[in-house]
Amino acid sequence: MMKKVMLNEMTALEVQEMLKNADQVTAIVTFGSCESHGWHCCLGPDFFVPSEVAKRVAQKLDNVVVLPCVPFGTSIHYNSYPMSITLRYETEIAIAEDIFESLINNGIKHIYILNGHDGNIPALEIAAHKVKNRHREAKFLYLPDWWTKVGPIMGDRFEVWNGLGHGGEGETSIMMALRPELVKLEDAVSQVPENVIKINEKADIIWDIKELTATGATGDPTKASIEKGEQMLEIFVDLVASAIEEMNQRGWEY
Repeated sequence: MMKKVMLNEMTALEVQEMLKNADQVTAIVTFGSCESHGWHCCLGPDFFVPSEVAKRVAQKLDNVVVLPCVPFGTSIHYNSYPMSITLRYETEIAIAEDIFESLINNGIKHIYILNGHDGNIPALEIAAHKVKNRHREAKFLYLPDWWTKVGPIMGDRFEVWNGLGHGGEGETSIMMALRPELVKLEDAVSQVPENVIKINEKADIIWDIKELTATGATGDPTKASIEKGEQMLEIFVDLVASAIEEMNQRGWEY
């Protein structure tokens, strides 16, 4: 029987028991989005992927609890294609702050922020800094962009753009491994933004998705496969778990 790791699946008594050793507990807080990922993919990879990875990490380690993923994020740069459910930056900052404060108020001061969506990156960093300023004893780990960490480890197993892209080779592969029924690879189209990639070597472009793609996706999802997705999941889970294990060994001091 698999142990309970999701906070919202625990009873009040189970939570009370966990909080007896709150100083040893790490909470994984995941943030997603709901927006177009192209013609071939569902709107929810940024929700499904961090949710599942967090659960697998918590099953692997002791004293890890997973909060339900926040399903919406800041997606104003994806609004051109239906249908983004987008939060204002101020809203997302407030939501994240309140979640972090709630954990700290219950004695959990080791927080791993696992983000699934590029648009959330600045808001989550701001929220963590604001809470850290109020609670200096709290410890945060933040993985803002898992796709840039997993890609280099995958190496030449990816065929195009290090697997990058919005609904690209990597993201489509990992969704095929997790929820294959939510991917229709026959509708996939390759749309690699070569000019943006080149310019980004010198400066980042503040883009709107419609400037990059006709479908809402970028990269090359036609190269996606379940095998690649399973390899990505293994790498991703190990990446998160090893960071928490190392911090535990250090007593969360650095």
